[in-house]
Amino acid sequence: MQRYFVTNQQISGGTVIILGNDCHHIKNVMRMQPGMAVEAADEAGNVYACIIDQLASNQVILKIEKKLDRNTELPWDVTIAMGLTKFPKQEEVLRRIVELGAAGFVSVEMARSVLKLAFASEGKLDRMALIVKEASEQSLRNKLLKVFPITGFKSFLEMSKNFDLCLYAYEERGKADDFSLKGILQNFSGRSILFLTGPEGGISPQEAEKLDQNGFHAVGLGPRILRCETAPLYAMAVISYEAELKNES
Repeated sequence: MQRYFVTNQQISGGTVIILGNDCHHIKNVMRMQPGMAVEAADEAGNVYACIIDQLASNQVILKIEKKLDRNTELPWDVTIAMGLTKFPKQEEVLRRIVELGAAGFVSVEMARSVLKLAFASEGKLDRMALIVKEASEQSLRNKLLKVFPITGFKSFLEMSKNFDLCLYAYEERGKADDFSLKGILQNFSGRSILFLTGPEGGISPQEAEKLDQNGFHAVGLGPRILRCETAPLYAMAVISYEAELKNES
């Protein structure tokens, strides 16, 4: 079923007004006609089963049939923080963590980042928002992942104070049993998780010390060395399993 994310202002009196690129997609890409079924998701994560009512030159009007009792979100709000790296790698990670259920994403300039904050274009946020929307529609998410502005390491440490659990992948200490990601997650009773993975060169010892001082827990991601674009996916897969799948019969 095709799903479209809309603002609350686009919903009124049992109808949904589809505008812009979504209007183009319905009319010219999917070539849908009145009477066909689609789904619309609002800003609060509510999903509605709809029927196309009217096709106009610059908008599509949907008629809401019913509100769906369907929630595809993780029970934990997980924000993935990734050491600032080249944009193609960031974008690929972003697509995949949307599919895996992440609630947020932030790029962090770190000591070993190849790309530096001064050369990171804020204009990329618009493209990343589009990637999030497309991936969310494809994977039938209830909510759109939040892309935070690219940040420096010091600001990131301040940001971390808003989370119940802060983790970072660090192979030097993460190999020990005391730094088991599985064990930490099994004892977690909060709601929000911030998980940092390093850039191409990894997290420096000085950064690890700062992270420890600010309440982060170092964890390992298995016995193998992972690329910077693989580590966030591994982390999300483990978190998703612990949150959703381990108790399935």
